[in-house]
Order: sequence, then structure tokens, then C-alpha cells
Amino acid sequence: MAGSGEDRRTVLARMVTVAGGVISAGVAGLVAVVAAPARLTNPRTWRRAATPSDLPSDQPLTLVLTARDADGWYETKKQSVIFLDRDGSGYRALSSTCAHLGCRVKWDETRAQFLCPCHGGVYDREGNVVAGPPPRGLERFNVRLNPQTGELEVEL
Repeated sequence: MAGSGEDRRTVLARMVTVAGGVISAGVAGLVAVVAAPARLTNPRTWRRAATPSDLPSDQPLTLVLTARDADGWYETKKQSVIFLDRDGSGYRALSSTCAHLGCRVKWDETRAQFLCPCHGGVYDREGNVVAGPPPRGLERFNVRLNPQTGELEVEL
């Protein structure tokens, strides 16, 4: 009899071990689904912004670009405020979000600089930090001239 009791205990121990492994694998799978990013691809797309003739020569043009974002059944519209400007023979697009704490910078015509109203960040026309606490310059976006439409497009 003693031999059969040990066999039962061994079988029971194996069943508990297997059940624990299955439960652990299931919990790990659920954590992976919840913690994984919603999108694994780069969601950036080209957005129509303006025509070259819309750009003033003495200051950047402020634009609000809207994009539709669908995530399953939930749909939102994301608005991005950017500055579009001439850059020699090309064009440059800068984010209006301060790199310090995310406030929206404004173009000051008299100083010819971007100013952050929150903590005194100052950027030059190219988006480089001139003064204040920002750790880096304004984010740059790719700009292209669409040959079919003649319009400037920004990759957001």
C-alpha cells in the first residue's frame, strides 16, 4: 500500500505543476496583450499642409493639421499645430510643442523667435534652443512638395 500512496502523490504533484504552468502561461499571454502597444507599425502619414505661395517670407506659417485616427470601434480626430517655413531653397516644419514640459510655443514677430509662455523657453527660427530650460530643440517633421498637386505635405 505504501507504494501506491507515493504514486498518487507523484501524480497529484505533477497535475498541480502542469495546472500551475497552464495558468501562468495564460496570465502571461493576457499581460502581453494588455501591455503590448496598440500599433506595431509607424502610423506617420503625409498630410496636405499648404501651397508654397501661402508661406510668408518673413515668418513661419502656423497650421493646424487634423488626422482621423481609428482604433477598432473608437474613432478620434487628432489635431497637430505646426510651423511651416522656408529653409533656403527647401522647407521646414516644426512642432509647436515645447520640449521642456509640452506647452505650446508662439512665434513672436518682434523678436523673430519662438517663445514658450510656461517657463521662458526661447527657440530660434530653425527650432534650436536659445534660452531657458528646454533640453532640446523643437521637433522637426519631414516636408515634401507633391509634384502632382504642387502642395506642401508634412509627415505626421
